[in-house]
Amino acid sequence: MPLFIYSLLVIFGGLIPVNKTSGTNGAIKIYIVQNGSHTDIVVPIANEIINWKNLILPEHFPSSIANAKYYSFGWGDREFYRTTPYWEDLRFKTAFKALFLNTPSALHITQLSQIDSDKFIELNIEAEEYKRLSEYFLKHFELNDDRSLTPLNFHYSDNDVFYASKSSFHAFRTCNSWVNSAIKYSNLRACLWTPFTWPIFWQYS
Repeated sequence: MPLFIYSLLVIFGGLIPVNKTSGTNGAIKIYIVQNGSHTDIVVPIANEIINWKNLILPEHFPSSIANAKYYSFGWGDREFYRTTPYWEDLRFKTAFKALFLNTPSALHITQLSQIDSDKFIELNIEAEEYKRLSEYFLKHFELNDDRSLTPLNFHYSDNDVFYASKSSFHAFRTCNSWVNSAIKYSNLRACLWTPFTWPIFWQYS
């Protein structure tokens, strides 16, 4: 029965649209990218609204990409991120804890010189929408007393970094629901709720 109820929530939450703005008329280009199971939001490293390098310092990355233009923001279960860089590394215990317990989370930031996925949505958003998106990102970082960030002690590659996040991961707050909430918070078209990638992309199909 709980699985049936969860399935109904997935269906109805994914089909109900929220907000009407589709991100087509603004001057700031962002991207929603996915790999089939996980969604990220890609934004400019710097513009007139925010320079992310002032918070996400270049020296936090093992190696800085000289021509990097974007930061990709993802969110998820901290232990899952740490122990599961590839799906073949997934263990039942890790997945169970992530879904059914309130577990610590992390933000995953990747430097990009170009969009490296063939599954993406390109949005052109207004300054006010981007301000709200940036605010959403900022409020999820676990900041030090001096408002700086301390990287977590693992990486997937030379061009990424992980940071502790304030939120907890569970079956109703997944990596994809975090992205969907970010889109909603920015007053852009999203679905009511989803733990998966497809309802987010369906809203823009």
